[in-house]
Amino acid sequence: MRVTQQMLNQNAIRNMSQNLSRFEKINNQVSSGKLLHRPSDDPNGVSKAMNLKSTLSANTQFERNTNEAKLWMNETGQNIDSMVNAMQRVRELAVQGNNGTYSELDQTAMAAEIEELTEQMRQLANAKVNGKSLFNGQKTGEQPFPEKGSIAVDPTDLIAKTFTIGEGIKIQSSVLPDELFGTAADANNLFQTLQSISTNLKAGSSIDLDKIDAGIDRLLTVGAENGVRQNRVEAVENRLLDSNLELKSMLSRVEDIDYAEAVIKLKSEESVYQASLAATSKIIQPSLMDFLR
Repeated sequence: MRVTQQMLNQNAIRNMSQNLSRFEKINNQVSSGKLLHRPSDDPNGVSKAMNLKSTLSANTQFERNTNEAKLWMNETGQNIDSMVNAMQRVRELAVQGNNGTYSELDQTAMAAEIEELTEQMRQLANAKVNGKSLFNGQKTGEQPFPEKGSIAVDPTDLIAKTFTIGEGIKIQSSVLPDELFGTAADANNLFQTLQSISTNLKAGSSIDLDKIDAGIDRLLTVGAENGVRQNRVEAVENRLLDSNLELKSMLSRVEDIDYAEAVIKLKSEESVYQASLAATSKIIQPSLMDFLR
């Protein structure tokens, strides 16, 4: 086969272009620190990186959800603790009222304190977190006990607030008012119990301590259940953090370059490109006179 000058020129330019392309690719990797810039660089690697990034993005949302759930649960626990403290004070006053050694004036003062504690319980029941009702389920824009003296809540479609904290994992983050205080028809409804204590103190009648104890036990039980859910959220959060570290490590192995190796390759490709330039300059003559020499 006859080799022409045009063939030599075309081959030289094509080879030089390929060398320049490889040099540019390595140079981009070194300057960016990333192996992958386009799908053609490594289709399998790009697919793996996209899947890892998608999982990391989902985990980031789960982390936000766990933080929000923890906030709701912490506020729930603190308010229930305050309710328990208030009810323990109510029990102290009830025991004093049952002694029969206090004057009518003293019992009236006790009744007044009970009423204040009742109002304190109502305010705790109407507590908010980030401007949303804590104890009214998913109806966070409404208060469960908006009026003083109200003991009934609208149970229609009242569902506890939940957060998705993992793939297929939902956690209850709030407590419904009926779980804390009992329904309006419940004989041990906490607000009815408080109202009856105040009435009995004013009338000098005996107070049923069992109802108070039942109310305190209910609060403690709900608080303990909230604590169990808090532990679960913390366990899921720790697992998410560990998972994210592993995913980021895997993504780094797929995307990030080994700088030492990449710099050596860069110098090698630079040398190859410079050699191709030198060789091509010998083949492609700048003028007809140079060719005739």
